[in-house]
Amino acid sequence: MRVLHLTLSAARGGRRDAILTLIDHLRPLGAECGLVALRNPETEVAQLADRADFVGGMDFATRPTGAELRQVRRICQERQVAVIHAHDHGSQYVASALRLANPALRAVMTFHRSLGIETEGTRNFVRNAVSLPLIDRVLTASEDRRKYFIANTLVRRSKVDVVPIGVDLSHFRPDPEARVRLRTRLGIADDQPLALIIGHFGPEKGVDLALAAAATAQSALGDYPWHLAVLGAGSPERTATLQQQAEASLGTRVRFHGFQPNIAGWLQAADLLIHTPRLEAFGLVVAQGMACGLPAVASAVGAMPELIENGRTGSLVAADDTDGLGREVARLVRDADERRRMGERAFARALQYYDARQYARRHIALYRTLVPER
Repeated sequence: MRVLHLTLSAARGGRRDAILTLIDHLRPLGAECGLVALRNPETEVAQLADRADFVGGMDFATRPTGAELRQVRRICQERQVAVIHAHDHGSQYVASALRLANPALRAVMTFHRSLGIETEGTRNFVRNAVSLPLIDRVLTASEDRRKYFIANTLVRRSKVDVVPIGVDLSHFRPDPEARVRLRTRLGIADDQPLALIIGHFGPEKGVDLALAAAATAQSALGDYPWHLAVLGAGSPERTATLQQQAEASLGTRVRFHGFQPNIAGWLQAADLLIHTPRLEAFGLVVAQGMACGLPAVASAVGAMPELIENGRTGSLVAADDTDGLGREVARLVRDADERRRMGERAFARALQYYDARQYARRHIALYRTLVPER
């Protein structure tokens, strides 16, 4: 089984992590996987060569030309690709065009977006109406996104399945030694709770809301010894705004650590995750935290109620209630026993539902229904 994974961009982020985790776990199941980024130069994508059987960068313009489409088609022919797996609207369009040229190809598309930039508006509606009939199956990471996609396109309901994103449990797992290493580097004692806010600084990720919740928690906690780390990046202006907000309300209690390529160590060292997105298609960092035994206080938006069992594996609070979020953060910061119980249940839930091996098995089963083995 040869599968070509297409994405507009292979830039760092949750989507790339999800694609690479899928490829990592498909290959042991006998799938030969390629990764092609339509808007990344070859030199950028080459850095991922050890993660796939072949990689390519196309440096496409806004709309693919006939020559560029032929370039992708040549890759499919040379590699004898049976299934194209598109991971965004641009690669969905390319996959549908290639199917027109070669009806024997099968095409799957994963809808990762929390924003409506691939589905809303007349232009997107028309593009989807033309291209989706040529896509054999659409996958979403949550039931929330499945309902949204069906409501905003003409796709048949039976064509859209939910496959939650998998987590590499050999990497994301409880690790007491990693906890000690990072806390020693940060100068944080083991009995002092460490909370994390993780995400890029775009408005949809709600880092400002998480900081507001943390400020409410700080007011309730007073001199109680706890720490807050923010992992993420954004424009210089947005970063400065968030840092000013944090300094004014949290002082030295919070530190910004920028983008961290290895968040597993941070999740293993922490005691609580604060996740307050305005929009969320899945919440990969929450699933990764669960795999590390980390409970979350989260806004009840998007897929969050599907990931988190309220009161068991974490806490869900109305998205616009930053005071309520803050009170829940303060409660769990003080209650180590409750954090431990929640963390144990979160870990068990991650093992049951978010194992990347199961994630890959569901994909290979789908591919084989589209391209039966001879």
